Formats: sequence, structure tokens, C-alpha cells
Amino acid sequence: MKPEDLDNLAKHFFEKCPTEARNFFHQILDKLEKIEEKLSELEDNQTK
Repeated sequence: MKPEDLDNLAKHFFEKCPTEARNFFHQILDKLEKIEEKLSELEDNQTK
């Protein structure tokens, strides 16, 4: 998914969804960011 797609999706949730859905969406994004960080660490370790 492109960054601009994520931005559009986030904007949609902020404008249209109830607070609970927004909070759940943020939790998902936070978990995805942590996964990306761990993947980056693994990739960095493999290149060394």
C-alpha cells in the first residue's frame, strides 16, 4: 500500500468513523510500524 493510500484511509477514518474504530485503526498502525522496525533490524543484521 502506498503512503498516500494510507493517508487517504486515515483521513476517511478520522472523518467518518466513531472513536472506537479510529482507536482500533491507530492500534493496527502502531503494530504495523513495530513490525516494520523489526523487519528493518533483521534486514540490517543480514547485510552485516
